[in-house]
Amino acid sequence: MDLIRHLRYFVAVAEHRHFGHAAASLGVTQPPVSQGLRRLERHLGLELVERTPAGATLTDAGAALLPRARLIVDDSTRLLSDAAELYGSLRGVRWGVIPQLDDELLARCTRALRAALGDSGAPLTTVTKGTTGLLTDLRRGSLDVAVVAHPVVVAELDAGPVITLHRNVVLPAGHRAAEATNPRVPMLRGLALAAAPRDDNPPAHDLLIDALRRRGLDMDHRAASTHRDVSAAVAAGQCFGLATPTATVHAGTFHRRMLVDDVSLRVRIVTAPGRKLTELIHAVDRELLRTRQ
Repeated sequence: MDLIRHLRYFVAVAEHRHFGHAAASLGVTQPPVSQGLRRLERHLGLELVERTPAGATLTDAGAALLPRARLIVDDSTRLLSDAAELYGSLRGVRWGVIPQLDDELLARCTRALRAALGDSGAPLTTVTKGTTGLLTDLRRGSLDVAVVAHPVVVAELDAGPVITLHRNVVLPAGHRAAEATNPRVPMLRGLALAAAPRDDNPPAHDLLIDALRRRGLDMDHRAASTHRDVSAAVAAGQCFGLATPTATVHAGTFHRRMLVDDVSLRVRIVTAPGRKLTELIHAVDRELLRTRQ
């Protein structure tokens, strides 16, 4: 017999004086509560609750045992909570980030997380993946928090507000759009777009492509996940790409402020439910917002 669970049913019925209300408070249906309480009574050899048409009334034995039952239930809850915190401190924090964030911004977020963890000694692990992979890891419990690209379905997860990060257009050095005093969008025609693979986040990818097409750019797409990949493709002279503001300007490339509203990166901080990560979320949020200043 699951003594703790059945004691929890008993305490709920005693508090609500009604089986249906007790079941609702526990998030279960009524039959398991009724059956569990009967098993507990058989196990103890005592009648704890008197069933009436109006609900439930404690017997003398039930009233006598209720304080002890409450202590056991409360202690079991505390034990589980303490165990979860201990497991979390030993396991540390695993956080994920999309590859579109440049190395400097990634390092700033990691440093902020490390500071938020303080002197706990908990290890911090960083995982870089596309949005689809990060959400899968969050749902499996192998990640605690992640920065993902928006829009995306975040069912079963906790998500913060959308944060908009401006991005520069990365151009081949010497390209006419790089050298022009006032570069115009048509100057980008003939260049392919070096950007994250569509499978990383199909909705976000399609919105970006549609926005560029509305500006008259019907270009090919070449997969380039990280800023390093983008820079290499652009330096070859046949692509343009996008980079977050703190990204390094590599040899053979030039960064320009163009298509501001069309190419902005919208992100959300998403967490797996069940862990207290408020300080960590705020730490990442502050670093992301700093890039907009």
